Amino acid sequence: MTESALAERGRRGLVRRLEPELWGMLQAACSETRHLGARELLSEAGDDLDTSALLLDGLMARYVRGASGGETQRAIVSISVPGDFVDLHGLPLKRLDHDIGALTDVRVALFPHAALNRIIDRSARYARQLWRLTMIDAAIHRHWIFRESRLRALAAVADFVSEMDLRLREAGEVEGDRIPLPLLQSDLAEIAGLSTVHVSRVCRDLREGGTCTIRDGHAEIHDRARLHRLAHFDPSYLYTPDD
Repeated sequence: MTESALAERGRRGLVRRLEPELWGMLQAACSETRHLGARELLSEAGDDLDTSALLLDGLMARYVRGASGGETQRAIVSISVPGDFVDLHGLPLKRLDHDIGALTDVRVALFPHAALNRIIDRSARYARQLWRLTMIDAAIHRHWIFRESRLRALAAVADFVSEMDLRLREAGEVEGDRIPLPLLQSDLAEIAGLSTVHVSRVCRDLREGGTCTIRDGHAEIHDRARLHRLAHFDPSYLYTPDD
């Protein structure tokens, strides 16, 4: 059942870049598929990990929690799309410093670390391919830091929508100019480092400017070139196959 689930939905997005032989080994190594409900956690910071998860359907996020002003604060620090390993970095680390949870209803495939280590030990080439996935993941993290710390509100939201457009398109989730973006305004606020009131104003400006409309769980892009100009968007950090 797990191999058929992977054959049906698994090889898309980032893992589509893996060579077929490695993908075949991963199919054989998958121990189970699991469903999570929206906002359900897969793992919490500090948990001992013995599996890594590949996202098959839906959207997931990494959350960092910390104290600020006497209260516990949370920030979304990355979003995973179908075809992403959500916690492959947990293979060498064994524990993570952040929570991983579902933004929507999701389905994940689980791979025991023992099986992944056998694949890595078998071939340095396979190890490099899996390592490359974590390097692309790290590049996206660096861009998120830049976005939140340096981009103004309108550019930050435009940049995020531009990124999700490309990543979800590679995952086969985009039809035309309408991309699935089932996020709350509070989620967008965490991602862009803004208040929910400010996010609401930015979404209005993007809509009234004829650039894109974000509502009802989707972002409809009306003018992609303008969206990219607003963000000064450079997708090189995504290391797409055309790079």
